[in-house]
Amino acid sequence: MYIISKFILILRQTAALALLPLLAWSCQLVVDDYDCENNIYDDANQYINVTISVSASDSPVTRATPKGGEYGDGAEKGIDTRENRVNDITLIFFQDDAGVNTANINTKVLFVKKYNVHEATSDDYPYAHTHKDTEPTSNYYNKEIIYSTGNQRLEETLLQIGQTYQVLVVANADPMVVAGDKIVDVRNKVQTMAYSGTGVGVDATNFVMASETSAKVTLSNPKVVSEENKCIYYFNCIHIERLAARIDFWANKSEGYKTSADNAAYIIPGYEYKVWKSTDTTEPTSLDRFVLTSITPFNLNNGNEYVIKRTNDTSAPYLHDESNTNWVIDPYTTGKNGTAHPDYLVSKLTDVTTTLANAYNVTMADQLANKLTISEKDNIIVGYTKENTLRPDGDTPLYYYATGLAFEGYYYKNGTGTGERRVYYHFIRHQGEQDTPYEAYTPANIDNAKTTYCPASTAMNFGIVRNNIYRISINKIKENDVLDLKIKVKKWDKFTHEVIYM
Repeated sequence: MYIISKFILILRQTAALALLPLLAWSCQLVVDDYDCENNIYDDANQYINVTISVSASDSPVTRATPKGGEYGDGAEKGIDTRENRVNDITLIFFQDDAGVNTANINTKVLFVKKYNVHEATSDDYPYAHTHKDTEPTSNYYNKEIIYSTGNQRLEETLLQIGQTYQVLVVANADPMVVAGDKIVDVRNKVQTMAYSGTGVGVDATNFVMASETSAKVTLSNPKVVSEENKCIYYFNCIHIERLAARIDFWANKSEGYKTSADNAAYIIPGYEYKVWKSTDTTEPTSLDRFVLTSITPFNLNNGNEYVIKRTNDTSAPYLHDESNTNWVIDPYTTGKNGTAHPDYLVSKLTDVTTTLANAYNVTMADQLANKLTISEKDNIIVGYTKENTLRPDGDTPLYYYATGLAFEGYYYKNGTGTGERRVYYHFIRHQGEQDTPYEAYTPANIDNAKTTYCPASTAMNFGIVRNNIYRISINKIKENDVLDLKIKVKKWDKFTHEVIYM
């Protein structure tokens, strides 16, 4: 009888290990109804429960100029459940001390499992998680939105107690990975869709997310909860981030949203700006006004994006923190030279200079109902897009490849009259290269961008990178047809994965 019980115990331990892969996704694992490896419980019912927490800081940073590095000008929470929603998670386990950056071409995936999640309740018993060492502590560890798989029965795997495993995570998408796939192939997988919807304005949901950092778990040193016959394995949480980026317009220096009810001349409504004379030093004295009516993003990547973030680091390119010298690359980066304008780029600047009336144009009037409030000023979501980064050798012409915005509005002399239509073009900066505002191009000089190249020494000065918010604001409108802009690059707060228990 003892031999049979012992055999049953071994089978149960194997089954328990089967779902331990979910540990990588969480901070903790609890094993039901037996005391680790030593006690025997013949009537055990074993389950796992995975919860993930969505970071939701309430205190956005408001620096005026972009700052380099992984966290840019700080972090900012996603907006409600549309940007924060996690529908399902896929866990990918393998064994290799070098992790996702392994040079071993024979390292293979051991186990893959997908689980649906729901908003967690008190029954899901979420634990506090551990943040990674490189995270800023100020305004970053605040409230969280919790999701859980609920209780799920154990399934057999090849995972074993005492072994160490590397884990990759993908949320809201099928990574098209199965057991036996080589890790060198998995880390080069691409995703066509980064969200559901057009990405124009707020039309985006179901954001695809993937591991932000390489994660490792060891199934050892459990916490024993004897009164519940449980063993809890504690691990640091794994972070994931969205594949998409977000582009915002912030009306912080405007006089507010104005319509014909405010000024009969404003037949097309928008955000009003006072116009600065060349002699003005503190406040504009001119009666001239500029009203911003619409924004059109251009040179957006509508092709593929790497699921696992890749950088130019030759020794460890995957899931590496970015910096001034370590920049993110997309599947097309190396080919962005000359004057080609490939099909994966949409809303091309070559077309936008002809007409702004395309599918990516957003008017201030149409987006007003969805505006946010940032430091008591209106903030408009222009849209969402995938990564678009440039070559580091100074051979990428901005005109044909760099993502940017075209600002359309009307200039009213003395604040009256019909209004003169004006358009300004601005290429979005990823990291700071100057403290002063950026001057936008006009239709008269935009062709100069055809021979203006991304700087060879700091390729990340231009580019769109996943999980960032690029917030552009108008600093000044000047009477000599000059528009000055400022930009903040905010890390779009990540998701942190919490608690697994059985």
